[in-house]
Amino acid sequence: MNNTYTNSHSSVIQLEEEQAHSNNFTYPRMRLSTDDNPDKMPTEDSKHILILGAGVSGLMTAWMLLDKGYRVTIIADDWAWSRDFDKSRMTSQIAGALWEFPPGGCGLTEIESVGDGWANIGHYREWATQSFDFYNKYNKILNPFEKQGHSFGLQMTKLHQFFYTDVTSGRNDPESTKLQALEEVAKQRPDLGLNIEKYKQQQIKAKFHNINTNLDNQELQSAYTHHTPIINTDKAMAYLMALVTVKGANLETRKFEGRIKDFGAQLLKDHEAHLIVNATGLGARELADDDHVYPVRGAVMRVDNTRAGHFRHLNDSYLVPAQRNNKGHPTKTIFIVPRNDDVLYVGSIIQPNIYNKILTPDSPEVKLMWNRAGDFMPNLLHANMVPMYPFAQGLRPFTKKNAKVRADQETSFPLVHNYGHGGSGWTLGVGTARCAVYIVEGLLSAWAGKERKAAVEINKTIYGPSNSEMRARL
Repeated sequence: MNNTYTNSHSSVIQLEEEQAHSNNFTYPRMRLSTDDNPDKMPTEDSKHILILGAGVSGLMTAWMLLDKGYRVTIIADDWAWSRDFDKSRMTSQIAGALWEFPPGGCGLTEIESVGDGWANIGHYREWATQSFDFYNKYNKILNPFEKQGHSFGLQMTKLHQFFYTDVTSGRNDPESTKLQALEEVAKQRPDLGLNIEKYKQQQIKAKFHNINTNLDNQELQSAYTHHTPIINTDKAMAYLMALVTVKGANLETRKFEGRIKDFGAQLLKDHEAHLIVNATGLGARELADDDHVYPVRGAVMRVDNTRAGHFRHLNDSYLVPAQRNNKGHPTKTIFIVPRNDDVLYVGSIIQPNIYNKILTPDSPEVKLMWNRAGDFMPNLLHANMVPMYPFAQGLRPFTKKNAKVRADQETSFPLVHNYGHGGSGWTLGVGTARCAVYIVEGLLSAWAGKERKAAVEINKTIYGPSNSEMRARL
């Protein structure tokens, strides 16, 4: 991982100071280094942080803490695997990892309206924008470790989204207001280079010759395009594992049973640590005693995206989000995303509250998913699947009260949660890690014995007063 390669680009990604969505606080400036050594070396007085979970949320939080000079130990029962395809990938690896402006197009109620005291659509868009900023800046760092030039497995490409209604005319429906919000981000942050382009029905026909504009006897009425990051998750997870290790993180394989609030104090004592970050995804249902957590099963077909054969190689992503057709009925998502390893992801399937992974390429819902994509892009029917690993499935970690990035208000020891990203782990992951680090530093700066009170105040700063506190004021 040694960045001795001489180039004109800095190895430091600087996330600038940023006013938070709530307007009650400001995210401080943060530096992330791709060098072997932490941006700030730890000292004998450095605090020791335990991170439970080694998915994208845990590893991004670890990277940020290490570069701030903290000592870090990551404890997990499952690690990223990329040597062969005999072992199942973890959720962070199976993900399509296409950046989407929230809410995503999967068709599930990804962001619930739960009132004050919890994350809302504004927080999601803030975290997603921060993540985009990181990817955009990382993309400018010349890195010699792989032929594409970016060892994170990142590429910036175009995303084309298509709709059965006209979302470009400033209406008040959800998809139209989402586009308006994205245009506002593009206006406020020209440095991101979103470059939004909008299309009416006839323009779609003239612009996109490789798609069928009539799906289920209904014409596509509008579309828009913008630049977006796509992450090769196998490479990204391997890179993050190597980076945090070389920066000094300790890795410990361990499976926990029970609740963090029951064993956390002893865990901190055993490791001579000061705070725990819970980034366990679906595991938080038991570990955090959170019955709001539930799985959503998903699956993708993995298509050979080389220039061999009859299939036309794709560089851009295509998405037909779940929406309502002209009869008011919900439609399924069409998801076609090229990664920089010559693999095209085609999906997707959304199945809430299923805990098993027993789908196969011959399962009826998988065949319907593939046929739906082939109807939209007929040339797909000439494609070949990736040998040895043509199909992937996983369980997305959703939660009924949105992503849980918050200080625990009940434990007697400092505990920060960072889980429940649903199908948007890579879209939100940098922003939520940055928020988790803000909470970590707030708790560590509290007077000894005052951590619980500090947790309440930090959560209130980020999310506003809880509903119970609002009712108490009335």
